Amino acid sequence: MRMMMKTESTPPETNTSYTGALKLATAVVFASFFWCIVLPWYASQPAMKEHLQFLDDRGIDPSAMFYTELDAMDAILEKIENEK
Repeated sequence: MRMMMKTESTPPETNTSYTGALKLATAVVFASFFWCIVLPWYASQPAMKEHLQFLDDRGIDPSAMFYTELDAMDAILEKIENEK
């Protein structure tokens, strides 16, 4: 009795540089859409506008904040408020 081995069929020839370029283009389009459309829309929402204004009033640059500092911000802001 002969055992039949299943052989993996190879897909038709694909141009790997074309598919790589397509993946890169898709990633760039997605990132651009997110950066240029989604983030500005989110920043224009009332709650986010209020938060950004809150930080701006206190002279805090949100782009200079690290994620590790966020937990400490409540105590810092409370201290600033108490000093006024």
